[in-house]
Amino acid sequence: MASSAAPPRGRKRFAYDLRNASESAAQGVEVCGARLSAITPGEEDGSFDCVITLPDEMPHISMSILVSDTSEYPTDHTFFCSTQQTLRPEIESIMESVHEDGSLTIQKLLLRLLERVAKGMSMLDRTASDSEAEDEAEGTDDDVYSMSGYDMDDIELFGVEPLGQTLDRNTLQRDFNEIVAHGYNPGFIQFGTDDFIISVSIPVKSLAETISARALVAWDRRLLERSQHLTLLISRLHGVYPVVKPDGALTHTAIARGVIPHFRIGLTTRYKPSADDAVEVLRRFGLQEGHGLTDQDRASEDVQEDAFYDDEDFGSDGPEPESEESDTPNSRTAPDFRPFSLSSSLESLLDGHFMQVLRLRIEYGLGWAGAEFLRWEIEASQKPAEDILAGKSEEIRAVDEADAILSESYNLPADCLSERSTRDTINVPLAAFSFLLRRLTLCPRYCLVCHQQLKDELDALKPYVCSSPLCTYQYYNLNRGPSLEYEICSNTAVVDLLVSLAYIAAAEGSLDAPLPVGMGLRVKGKALMATQYDDPNKLYDFDTLDLPNMRMAIRTLIDMLPPIVEMKRHLEQPLKSGRARPRLRDMNPSIPEDAWLVLRWVVASCTAYLEELQSEEKVKNMDPTWRQFRLSVGAPDAEAKFRKAIQMAKKEDQRARQFPSLYAWHGSPARNWHSIIRHGLWFKTITNGRAYGHGVYFAKDGTVSTGTYAAAASSCWRNSAVKANACVALAEIVNLPSKFVSSSPYIVVDQTEWIVCRYLMVRSSSTTVPPSTPLPAIPVPPTMGRDLGAADGSKEEPVAQDEIPYVPLDPKHPLTLSQAMIRIPEPRHALEKLLAALHDDFVPVEFDREDVLVLAGQEADDPPLESEAGPDRRDGIADDWEHDLEWVKQATEHLMPPPVESSPAASSALQRELRSMLKEQKSAKSLRELGWYMPEELIGDNLYQWIVELHSFDESIPIARDLEANRINSLVFEIRFPPTFPHSPPFFRILKPRFLPFFQGGGGHVTGGGSMCMDLLTADGWLPSYSISSVLLQIKLAISNLDPRPARLSQDWSRPYGMHEAIEGYRRAANHHGWKIPQELDKLTQ
Repeated sequence: MASSAAPPRGRKRFAYDLRNASESAAQGVEVCGARLSAITPGEEDGSFDCVITLPDEMPHISMSILVSDTSEYPTDHTFFCSTQQTLRPEIESIMESVHEDGSLTIQKLLLRLLERVAKGMSMLDRTASDSEAEDEAEGTDDDVYSMSGYDMDDIELFGVEPLGQTLDRNTLQRDFNEIVAHGYNPGFIQFGTDDFIISVSIPVKSLAETISARALVAWDRRLLERSQHLTLLISRLHGVYPVVKPDGALTHTAIARGVIPHFRIGLTTRYKPSADDAVEVLRRFGLQEGHGLTDQDRASEDVQEDAFYDDEDFGSDGPEPESEESDTPNSRTAPDFRPFSLSSSLESLLDGHFMQVLRLRIEYGLGWAGAEFLRWEIEASQKPAEDILAGKSEEIRAVDEADAILSESYNLPADCLSERSTRDTINVPLAAFSFLLRRLTLCPRYCLVCHQQLKDELDALKPYVCSSPLCTYQYYNLNRGPSLEYEICSNTAVVDLLVSLAYIAAAEGSLDAPLPVGMGLRVKGKALMATQYDDPNKLYDFDTLDLPNMRMAIRTLIDMLPPIVEMKRHLEQPLKSGRARPRLRDMNPSIPEDAWLVLRWVVASCTAYLEELQSEEKVKNMDPTWRQFRLSVGAPDAEAKFRKAIQMAKKEDQRARQFPSLYAWHGSPARNWHSIIRHGLWFKTITNGRAYGHGVYFAKDGTVSTGTYAAAASSCWRNSAVKANACVALAEIVNLPSKFVSSSPYIVVDQTEWIVCRYLMVRSSSTTVPPSTPLPAIPVPPTMGRDLGAADGSKEEPVAQDEIPYVPLDPKHPLTLSQAMIRIPEPRHALEKLLAALHDDFVPVEFDREDVLVLAGQEADDPPLESEAGPDRRDGIADDWEHDLEWVKQATEHLMPPPVESSPAASSALQRELRSMLKEQKSAKSLRELGWYMPEELIGDNLYQWIVELHSFDESIPIARDLEANRINSLVFEIRFPPTFPHSPPFFRILKPRFLPFFQGGGGHVTGGGSMCMDLLTADGWLPSYSISSVLLQIKLAISNLDPRPARLSQDWSRPYGMHEAIEGYRRAANHHGWKIPQELDKLTQ
């Protein structure tokens, strides 16, 4: 029998299956007289020999079986069978056709061989006619070789079960409801008769509440370009669910079926793609495609596919393809599943490591970070986990402790595994999606290729690679980084600027790490210093050059590139029917491949975010010869650290309460900005002296920075349209001058977390200022498209102050340029309006019938759900639940006044949540199915106090019988919200009826004071992405839970709960379980 510790794939899985098959063969495996008597490893790697004995003194059959690639076993390989014997034609035909069976496990292959050999020897049906026997021996009909012709006991010897769906719908229902309770949207996608895909998604508007919007835009603008969902598809389940046991190992059935969960990550319009789209995605991006392509060709194909995947990704100035071409056989409609720049890296992480990390985490009680660390150590040392834990347990514990500290500046998803017991089943879709969101949030801290944590001191906004040459090669040469083609077409001016700054740095001797080493670059001697490399036509390995020659080689290769605008025009040319999409290297065959690789390095190595500003977003009264770019440098949590420093300043300084920050200029020679954009403002290198102390220098008068320090470049890339000549940054700084190294005549700051770069100003060396081209990357509401002033610096048109807010600048620290006062539009205004538009456009998810059935625990052939049986509830549904206003008024008779503290952010969030709740309630076809009700007549002027009813419990559970016996219509809840909502949890308590306390034999996760004893309602378990409707569903499930004891009504059920006992009950439960109590809890009762 197969043990539970089966490796998921590769050489180890092949050896594992071969060992188990050999042990089973020794015990005897027989199918209709054909007996597998021996299995031994072969002479070649990936091969084995087996012997099949036949009855009636027939000669035995000895054969050798070889697998094409053990590293791809058991999903993407082929078996080949051979023998030295002379056999009957029927048997030879069976052996020759083995390679046609596709990717089977060893067990399935041997069982199929036994059955076919038995049938080929005419033992299954001795009365069949000769023609029928010949047909059976042909092996051309799949039905002939089905597994239904022999005893299932024989299959069990190999751990194989009959084909078909092995789906535990009760487990699936429980897991789907848990996913909903975490604020995510599960989906069940059936295809074929015995297979399915599971999806989990989150709206991007919810994603932007947990991950910095500036980071999302920097990673890929498509993440915020319209209302859509981040969606995870889990396939290759082969009709099996659940696929793992409580200890994290694959189930017996999953091993037998060769289940290896496969993950796809993309953006979808709905909460899940259609079945056709999902299958198309798996087909298009599956490993079976691309045969005959080299790795580099396949990678380039993938990048082209990503870059041109959606016509909305970027605009095109060229002519549109003729309409009749859309109907040609070569045209295809893209499925509703769009990969983004990080999809391939995250998919590689989940496919290659998630299941092993999950198993290690469960088995050894580690956190995600500790389990990942252990996984990398096992992989690097090839030692058992126990040996590594024995020597590095303290190091692993320190990794988990350091990871916990990250939650102070990163909003990590709730850990769905932290509170589970060893007997609980594992919700793999939820765990996988939580792991995905965690790694997406922390992606700049990990290598995009090997997925290990970066050890370099790289405080980057965008993800990058580690220093490993192999990772560098894959990142650039195999296009594992961002799509160069997409950046060229959607951010043309920025690509031009990045190339120009790299050229200036190389030409003027300032270019430093990171350099394009490990990419396999080769340059001719004529591009290098002749004194050292005298053969002009010889190719020299770039990695062996000294630094001056590296710079010279980069300068030479950049000079070979055509203008960026010409690249954009080439990529956006209309695609004719039957023609491949254009590639950059097809522009000019004389341009060496190394030049394109250097271009990819220039763009992909930029870990900051740059975007040219439109007129309304530009800094006012700025010299029009300077082009303005938005600049974000630093890790995704840099903004959170800056905001924390701002709050600290407000507490310490009265002036900072009115003006929390100030703005100042930072000038540096043009040759330095290639490095500054990648590393941020630091002070490791002294350029102009440190007369006023050690730190980053700023000036309040822009004339000082633009004139004295922003030294002009002495060189320029000849094909640049931007023609960058000088650069200066405009930064926001925490307004605590008393703690600066110096505040006069220059501002000197040594705490870099107090500095956030907001703008990069670039002066052109050309006499005319090129017009800025509007970028189609982030659509903005119509009100944001109004021009605030002329681009040439003429008098600005008046604009209402409330439409485009400006930063209030401290009069003590005026910001000027050429004696003109600088006005700065609020940097977060554009993103905030975009996020507001996403919230306004968001439509609550309506699960389709397939998922409603799963959530309700029903199957397709069950009686229809109440929501599907009959007319809309507004037209009257028989036996639907009805609201009893008098009962609710009785329950709320002694209600405390609403909370008095509020905040604009919480009020805005509560308005959206209230609209969503009422919309969901109004559109529900059945209140009984909905399970909760918000009485609109009790919605008051205060948003921070809600009354909600829970009703329609399963009639079979004790609490439902108690409610029915006492003629109680519903459980009436009060919800009180803190001013820090949605970042802090609301407080839920029952008003009426009173429940039997736990110490008297009650249950249902209700405390003795009527509050809820649930981790997700504490500071530790709460997430801003949770919706109130999903929390209500989780509360209803908790009350319905019969473990450890069912909920029951108290004999004095009519006595209402008081607020004081609810708070005390909540505190007791939280302290008992070690949960963190929200700081605002006491304020909710004031």
